[in-house]
Amino acid sequence: MNRTQPPVDPSDARDPAVAREWRLQERAMREERDGAPMDADDPRLAQYRLLSRALRAPVMEPIPYGFAQQVARSVEAATQNSDRLERWLQQGLLAGLGLAGVATAALGGAQWWTAFAAGVDLLPEGSLTWGLVVAACCIVTWGWDGAMRSVGLGPGAARAA
Repeated sequence: MNRTQPPVDPSDARDPAVAREWRLQERAMREERDGAPMDADDPRLAQYRLLSRALRAPVMEPIPYGFAQQVARSVEAATQNSDRLERWLQQGLLAGLGLAGVATAALGGAQWWTAFAAGVDLLPEGSLTWGLVVAACCIVTWGWDGAMRSVGLGPGAARAA
């Protein structure tokens, strides 16, 4: 990248606030380097000195070998635990919904069964047969997908591996 002008020194900036901050930061770095005592009257200068000290200090301990793998494993374990809990809750809710459906059918089944039978009589000839064929196809397809997933050959097998 070619520059037509040399970089501008922020201490010469037109904005007095920018120039003041620049001079304060430079003063903090100089005092910290020289080991001058901390000035309690200027909290902004003290903040810049602490920042300068922190940036000059070496890292205490290097990152251990395999750190990223350890973090990934711990995140994966936490995710699996939360997924397991979520799966149990979903299964419990589904079982509760099934029980509610069975209870509703048992308590009011006689009333809605007659309404259902009357509605079936209004359907065109053969539509009930085709509906059963479609339902059977869906059941076979979903059953096949579930069987393939359980042996590790379905579309969800790649994610599990």
